Amino acid sequence: MKRKYETVVIFDGSLSDDAIEKEHLKVEEYLTKSTDFEKTDVWGKKNLAYEIGKKKTGNYYLYFYEAEGNISDQLNKRFKLNRKILRHMTVLHEELPDIKEKVVEPEPVEEEVEE
Repeated sequence: MKRKYETVVIFDGSLSDDAIEKEHLKVEEYLTKSTDFEKTDVWGKKNLAYEIGKKKTGNYYLYFYEAEGNISDQLNKRFKLNRKILRHMTVLHEELPDIKEKVVEPEPVEEEVEE
């Protein structure tokens, strides 16, 4: 059964724009071949919350796709071998159920009057 996933990848911020684009396209190509790839959101270059391998900036990309359950393990292996990727994280994208709440007006409460 295919499920929806999101993967965020932080590429080394010290890489040139061409190198980052090349790495991004490699990831996108792999996802296109291995999954039902949907889209990529480019978040751009940002300061890291803490240094990673003496790097202070990273280029963030968020990938959306549908795949079988073992895709996370395959991506981990690929990304760990790539020194141009500082960090990555894959999460299952669970859609929230469509909840349509009824607005119910409370019934008026009649107060008892003591005589």
